[in-house]
Amino acid sequence: MSTLLTIRQLAVLAGVSRTTVSLALRNHPSIPESTRNRILTLAKEHGYTPDPLVSTLMNQLRTSRKKRDVEKLAYFTFWNTPDGWRENINEFAYYTGACERAAQLGYEIEHFWAKEPGISSARMSRILYTRGIRGVVFGPLPRHLGHVSLDWRYFACAALGLTIVRPLLHRASHSYHDGMMLTLRTLRRMGYKRIGFANSALFDQRVKHGWLSGFLTFQHQLPAAQCVPPLLVPEWNFGRHMTRPFASSPDIGLHALGSALAWNPDKFVKWVEQFRPDVVVSNTCHPLVFLREMGVRVPEEIGFASLHRLLDTDPIAGIDRLPRMIGSAAVDLVVAQLQNNEFGLPERAKTVVIEGVWRDGPTVIAGHA
Repeated sequence: MSTLLTIRQLAVLAGVSRTTVSLALRNHPSIPESTRNRILTLAKEHGYTPDPLVSTLMNQLRTSRKKRDVEKLAYFTFWNTPDGWRENINEFAYYTGACERAAQLGYEIEHFWAKEPGISSARMSRILYTRGIRGVVFGPLPRHLGHVSLDWRYFACAALGLTIVRPLLHRASHSYHDGMMLTLRTLRRMGYKRIGFANSALFDQRVKHGWLSGFLTFQHQLPAAQCVPPLLVPEWNFGRHMTRPFASSPDIGLHALGSALAWNPDKFVKWVEQFRPDVVVSNTCHPLVFLREMGVRVPEEIGFASLHRLLDTDPIAGIDRLPRMIGSAAVDLVVAQLQNNEFGLPERAKTVVIEGVWRDGPTVIAGHA
């Protein structure tokens, strides 16, 4: 039975127009909930299945709509100010990738600040519902792991990264474990033997210990003499940050430090002196700053590789996590749900993983001995 006939039959059975049936099958908020539920029940009882060829055609038609008719997707950020996230290169790249992909698919991104004063999750749900916004992309939480709330029944959602732990949502993320493994394999091929990992414990927690698990897995295969214990810095020290590193390393941009997190350099210096790594891997550039302040020549004496290389112009070697591609993947997850009429929390959340790529830079040297 074709989709058109099935919709016509459902319209007759429900006593409504074919347009009403079509919108109800897409869970569109313009149709009263009682009517939608009745039509969906009839569709299930009578074995309705959409014709994939017609669905493809309708998706193409949506993509070719004029701008005024484009359906919007919400993009939520969680920083303490409405535009603070725009100063974070990684999150802005997420947003840019999401906007680009949404436009390709015939949608438009609208930014919402999740911390808007006086706006509860219930009120925000009503605002989105009233405006006919059914797709939602959640940006990462800026500092801690946590949860988000909406009236999930009416929305198709996806999260960026791993910081939203409740509820379980579809998400798009960098493969942190594989990013570490790629870094370590690349450094070994360049001749580095004693590879050290120095990072914030909080950052490693935010990525579900993907970096640490990759590092320990790789070291498990090495001779004991080549293993360097990881250094995970536990504290947040806001007393010493930003100005001191830049005074000694003007070639490192503000974004390269990753956050206002400031390490206690004494622990790092003791770790380097005790375990003598010939290259250090980290998520931020604090170790690079401290190595130079110790008088270490980088990369001649000790190399440095970043797990989060943000810009092509960054004067460091490391992993490009391709954040714009991750933002694009999150939109794909949301749009797929919209096109399949899937709303509410998923029965089984899935994660789309984007593999990062290695970028060469002057902080490591091939043929290291």
